[in-house]
Amino acid sequence: MNFFRTVFQVCTGTAVFLQLMNRSVWRALFHFVLLLVLLSACLSAVNTWLIGREIRRVCNVLFEQVGGVTISRDTGIRLLKNPEKAQSYILNPRMRFDYFPGASFQPSAVRQWDSDYGIVLLDRAIVTWFRNVSGTAHEQYMVMSSVLDGRLAQEIPWMKLVTSREELGAYLADRFSLKKGEKMEDLALWPDGFSVDNPAVVAGQMISGVAFVIFILAFFGMLLLCFFAVLFFALAQYFWSVNGAERKMGFRTILILTLYAAFPPLIIAALFSGMALPFLSFQTVFFIAFFLYHLVVFSRVQKQLNPPRKDDEDLF
Repeated sequence: MNFFRTVFQVCTGTAVFLQLMNRSVWRALFHFVLLLVLLSACLSAVNTWLIGREIRRVCNVLFEQVGGVTISRDTGIRLLKNPEKAQSYILNPRMRFDYFPGASFQPSAVRQWDSDYGIVLLDRAIVTWFRNVSGTAHEQYMVMSSVLDGRLAQEIPWMKLVTSREELGAYLADRFSLKKGEKMEDLALWPDGFSVDNPAVVAGQMISGVAFVIFILAFFGMLLLCFFAVLFFALAQYFWSVNGAERKMGFRTILILTLYAAFPPLIIAALFSGMALPFLSFQTVFFIAFFLYHLVVFSRVQKQLNPPRKDDEDLF
């Protein structure tokens, strides 16, 4: 497979690109996806390590207030302290926790939420939400639902995008609360009577969940970004370099070289993203590095394929 050797070679020079021209598109794509997986895993590990301490601190503080959580078919999710009382806590400047037993949740409550992240405990589900675009008139909320009711879990999507606070409130008020006298027939996630009062257990589960979410977002974010960038630069290089060269490269060869030329920019952008440097987003660093490096690569390859000829001597 020679994956790690290839990554090292494309990051340390351009001489290897003449050899890469003979590789298949599928092998180049496989190496490309494998690099995305490794970078996503690294970004997930770094970011999870950075926020893991804060998650543990928040869980310890929260469990001092709520005591823990218990689950049953009759009542759904209940806190151990004051289980019949709706409760809300600001965990840190950017995150909140809300608990609504029975029919205590009202959609209007969402209007007061001004955090970037939040966890909502309802009878049938644990809902986590993230505000994607804050401080604008076009806020979006990514909502992830861990549904306890087995029948409802088949109907509710695990992840959903809502476009306003009003839509978020309506979504939470839909079917997540138990009506008076209503019970859950089937518990999908935990057995009847399950309870937890150890904050370390919840913190570990939260950290694992955060790591998974970061990995998925990083992988698909880089995949979509690179798909359009590689295709655009490959097409531009194909139409730009097709004229004036004796040995012309086909689009297949150009695509392979462009894929491998994206390796160093991806690694550089991931390093900058992991260090969380201000004013330098992943997209900005990647596009700048990719644009410059792919020009260097194709300039070197074109010179090697079409070396400049010496002018014929003028006999007169």
